[in-house]
Amino acid sequence: MFPQESNMKSVFLWLLLLNAIGCSFSARILAMTPFHGKSHYIFVSGILKALHQRGHHIVEYSPFPPSKPLANYTHVEIHTELEKEFQKWTFEEFLQAAKMSNSLWPNPFIFLNIWWMTNPMCKEIFQQESIKNLINSKEHFDLVITESTFGQESMLVFGDRFGAPTVTIQGLSSVPALNRDAGNALSIASVPETTSVVATDNMTFVQRLLNFVSITCSLLLYYNYQLPAQNKILQEYYVQDAPSIGELVGNVSLYLINSHPAVEYPRPYTPNIIPITGITISPDRTPLPKDLKKFMDDAKEGVVYFSLGTIVPVHVLPENLLQAFVSVFKKLPQSVIWKIDLDSIPNLSNNVMLTKWVPQPGVLAHPNCVLFMTHGGAFSQQEAIHAGVPTVGIAFFGDQPANVKFAEHRGIGVRLAFDNISEETISTAINMVLKNPKYKENAQRLSRIFRDRPMSPADSAVFWVEYVLRHGGAHHLRSAATQLSWYQLALLDILAAVMAVVVILFLVLRKLLSLVCGRKGQKHVSTSKKKN
Repeated sequence: MFPQESNMKSVFLWLLLLNAIGCSFSARILAMTPFHGKSHYIFVSGILKALHQRGHHIVEYSPFPPSKPLANYTHVEIHTELEKEFQKWTFEEFLQAAKMSNSLWPNPFIFLNIWWMTNPMCKEIFQQESIKNLINSKEHFDLVITESTFGQESMLVFGDRFGAPTVTIQGLSSVPALNRDAGNALSIASVPETTSVVATDNMTFVQRLLNFVSITCSLLLYYNYQLPAQNKILQEYYVQDAPSIGELVGNVSLYLINSHPAVEYPRPYTPNIIPITGITISPDRTPLPKDLKKFMDDAKEGVVYFSLGTIVPVHVLPENLLQAFVSVFKKLPQSVIWKIDLDSIPNLSNNVMLTKWVPQPGVLAHPNCVLFMTHGGAFSQQEAIHAGVPTVGIAFFGDQPANVKFAEHRGIGVRLAFDNISEETISTAINMVLKNPKYKENAQRLSRIFRDRPMSPADSAVFWVEYVLRHGGAHHLRSAATQLSWYQLALLDILAAVMAVVVILFLVLRKLLSLVCGRKGQKHVSTSKKKN
């Protein structure tokens, strides 16, 4: 649980009060979340499950059906060609994408690469019969939920179509475009951009300059490429007249984002941005399979858990890289759980267990888990911090390099460069963490910070969604900063006016001094002539 045990009674009573004053009706909520990323959907699913358990009727359009039918939960399965893209990647293509993400300065063009994939996905969505039927239906919804991760702004049109408030979910930490749309401060001087792999919140002059350039480029690409592209999609494929993307973005009531000061650098948030990191974490919800539990219970020297997430295609890695891990694991006194989509690997030792699926929060929460070798995905890193387990991060793309950098900066893990993987580098990274107690101590300290909250992330998400329902969209939470242009937000117009006044005063003063000095000079010349 997130609150400390000593506070459980007061928290329980407070939640009962919230329940009493909460929504007195079961809202019909449309969730339009077509993106196929499994880890990001887990975040979406955590929010939808919390709302469903509160008694709301969910109508969801996504590629991921629930494991079993649920009352008051309607799921419509939708798929796009984007789902097949990652399956086609060769190792060389994968390596190229990884090198771009691990470049030595913030790379705003990563977002452009993502938009090139998700924009065609949005086009496909509007051409599917189930979506056309929904748009033309006489359905009623009290609220619409969309996902803003990876550029799906056109999905906001469903809030306009059904005249309902819109809540947007952001599976990443807040990116520049979201902050700008929500009217939130960009905090350029103190918070590194999402794609930064070199900067911390204590940036040098050069790093602040690069951060400024990166965030500026991100916003320029967003407003001059992505929003026009999404506008065009609506004009061409939406079957009814639609407002502009700018209007739709301006009508978003609430942003539920994947953020918390224990898992990223702290930043201020406007009232319409609600951090709910940890909503995906429930170690007790899915018990460990018997064979996995026995393997961990019997590991007297501890367990190293190795997983590169749901997107990284480990099965395409060359044999020599796989064998490097095999050789290192063979020499470890610890047992190893290796999540990988392979049935067997040659030369694997008896202390290694291969598995295609694990309930990750439960594995990390097991007292014998001593190290997590991870790709540094946001959700994996958060689960490690929640469990107080140190990490070895092998980052590939997206936000992973920045997350691994954060773990290094907070002293809870070390980085293993993906393009420098060898038996020696793997062994060095593992031993560095296991043999230095500071990594475990720092991880446990962050875990205590992460868990110490007035209410759980699920309760927070439900409260604020219902707040939006109770207050007709709750647009009073929205900052007036959204109505200002970029130069007004940066006070450049004020600075220009001040500089203009200073220059005018300087010129006037200079002219006055010139006149005074000129008269003195003339008087001096006249006096000299009289003496002569």
